[in-house]
Amino acid sequence: MSKPISILLFGAGNRGADAYGPYALRHPDQVQFTAVAEPDPGRRARFAAAHHIPPERQFTGWEEALQVGKIADAVLNATQDEDHHNSTVSALDAGYNMLLEKPMATSLGETVHIVRTARETGRLLMVCHVLRYTDFFQKVKAIFDSGCLGQIVHIAHSENVAYYHMAHSFVRGNWRNIIDSAPMILAKCCHDLDLLYWFTGEKATWLSSAGDLRHFKSECAPHGAPDRCTDGCLVSESCPFFAPRIYLENYPIKVAVTEAKNPILRTIGLLAISHPRLADALGAIIPPIRTLTRYSGWPRNTITPEPTSDEAVLHALQTGPYGRCVYHCDNNVVDHQVVNLIYPSGITATLTMHGHSHEEGRTLRVDGSQATLLGKFTYSQAWLEIHPHGPGETQRFSFPTTVDSASGHGGGDTGIMRAFVQALRGQSPPLTSAHDALESHLLGFAAEASRLGEVAVDLRSFRADTLKDA
Repeated sequence: MSKPISILLFGAGNRGADAYGPYALRHPDQVQFTAVAEPDPGRRARFAAAHHIPPERQFTGWEEALQVGKIADAVLNATQDEDHHNSTVSALDAGYNMLLEKPMATSLGETVHIVRTARETGRLLMVCHVLRYTDFFQKVKAIFDSGCLGQIVHIAHSENVAYYHMAHSFVRGNWRNIIDSAPMILAKCCHDLDLLYWFTGEKATWLSSAGDLRHFKSECAPHGAPDRCTDGCLVSESCPFFAPRIYLENYPIKVAVTEAKNPILRTIGLLAISHPRLADALGAIIPPIRTLTRYSGWPRNTITPEPTSDEAVLHALQTGPYGRCVYHCDNNVVDHQVVNLIYPSGITATLTMHGHSHEEGRTLRVDGSQATLLGKFTYSQAWLEIHPHGPGETQRFSFPTTVDSASGHGGGDTGIMRAFVQALRGQSPPLTSAHDALESHLLGFAAEASRLGEVAVDLRSFRADTLKDA
């Protein structure tokens, strides 16, 4: 029996510790985190304790970890986006294989340099395009490949970012300003651009894009709105972005669960809201109820090291960036954008991204000469329908949903960890190699260039110019 793969973690934040870390705890025979590099002492200590990492394998940053020599089979790189390039290139040069969180880098030049370094060093570099590993999108791919839709004519794909997610990540949070992050169409939608490439099996030849920041700016602020939600906002009852409601009352989580199609989850959600004391008591023995009544996952766990404490959450809102009024932040990324694509075969596609959805998720429509495919992929429901043109029955495929954070992205977080282990053991080739993932990043940067320049992009020339030295 093969020994577990040993992994050095760069970045013990939400993605590193909470999305990928649990896989090692559930499958210690496959993978073990044996070292961690994290500048925040609290996060570093918590991850080290959970994975039994000794003090000599706990580092304040990736630079310090690389100074001691190669101490693991691979690196899982979940640092902030702006740190991806330097940390990835340095670790590849040091002999590490790597699973890298998306996007690969915040600039096109750095992205290409990473891919070139992986090739030159001969290291395995997989990118976290986790949606390829979900049952839902693997079924979509199988439907494309089966030919049952006939000749594909048009794909309409939407990334519907929930209003609270938009406010958290792209107005108040780490991805709010283009100076410190990748363009939003890349940071949020490189998954979706990757899916379009994967579904069609083609590299688009032409692209145009348009978008802007429409709502989250000072001129849209209600009269008298304070700088912070905790400073006595006069419209707190009606404002959907009121921070205490999102973080203290866990409003988005409760809504997602109470609207779930699964009747058991829906019953639990309603119980937690209408009878909180009873829910507290039952939560001691039924974990899903405790998830609601003592919720400590995203987004609470990103704003304070003590997410189970309402007092700590309130303090974070009173003093940190996540308590700011969404109309008085230093954000400048778009809140809506559309990308139009043409493929060599004649397929056209649109990708729509916006941050004003009532629920988080993706919707899909594919029109072919023989049938239309419709799909919805959210926290509360996931389904696909094939509607034949003419005689024939509609086929419907339903997929399980869960509130378990360890099964994030519809099972994609678990799937990519499993695939990374299999690739390292030589059991299967990587589905999301850096070379393969480069296409989605090229499309993202081309879309931003198109949006800013208000021009269409010939992608064949764009690729040739970008990759001429790669």
